[in-house]
Amino acid sequence: MRRKTGDGGRGTMSDVRCKTPEVRSPESRVQSPESKAQSPSVWRLAFGVPKCGLRSPVSGLRDTEGSALLETVIVLPVLMVFMMVIMEVCLMANAKQLANYAAFCAARTASVYGVGDTVKTHLAAAMAMSCISPQVRQDAQAIVHAYGVSDPSLTVRTLYNIPGFQGDTTVWLARLAYAYVRTSQPTCSTGTAPGKIHKYVVVNVTYIYRCSFLPFGNYWGHSGLNSYITILQGLPFYSVIQPVVTLIGNSWPWNVPIHGHAVTDYWAG
Repeated sequence: MRRKTGDGGRGTMSDVRCKTPEVRSPESRVQSPESKAQSPSVWRLAFGVPKCGLRSPVSGLRDTEGSALLETVIVLPVLMVFMMVIMEVCLMANAKQLANYAAFCAARTASVYGVGDTVKTHLAAAMAMSCISPQVRQDAQAIVHAYGVSDPSLTVRTLYNIPGFQGDTTVWLARLAYAYVRTSQPTCSTGTAPGKIHKYVVVNVTYIYRCSFLPFGNYWGHSGLNSYITILQGLPFYSVIQPVVTLIGNSWPWNVPIHGHAVTDYWAG
């Protein structure tokens, strides 16, 4: 077939070949089962291969069912341990604040009655720590009496009248007895600041904190706990508190020594 084309206004003749459309019979349009099996669209439908990317058919055979459960089983214990660590550290921080407050109570008592009145300073520190102390299972009244308190019941009734200490007096007596054993005798020392006239008193207190969730005693304070138990064993009334001391020693991974410190003015002398 020949068609006339224009070239710069000059008429020239060039051969243009037009391709005749191919006519396919209806039978040729039907794919055989073998060609259907080899078609890429069949693989995509069978194995979930997207049209945008070509992957190996084997990669589509991976089963993701149950992966969420497996991830939960792996992550949940780690998350629970992490949460318990946070809670335990918060409780230890609370015990640290109370230990400082116990030292402050002992310092205020020493500033009034003198640093030589160890019975009153120890009672003030033990009363401050009794709010977080567990209950002793032995004779609580005998333990409190052994530490120099002449009338433990009267002391507990006085403690019971303080706001925030409501409850059973027997329970508070048991808490106070355990707080006595777990709270060291406050060490008090006086001094005078340079250029000052008034004295000050420095008090240090050690409290054996009982962990609630994790045995932090494995990492902190085993040697300190042994030193504290040695001090308790040297007390003249050790036979009275021996069951409690033995219990603390046997559960040493759950016990951590916490130290409190306070300084205040000294007015006793």
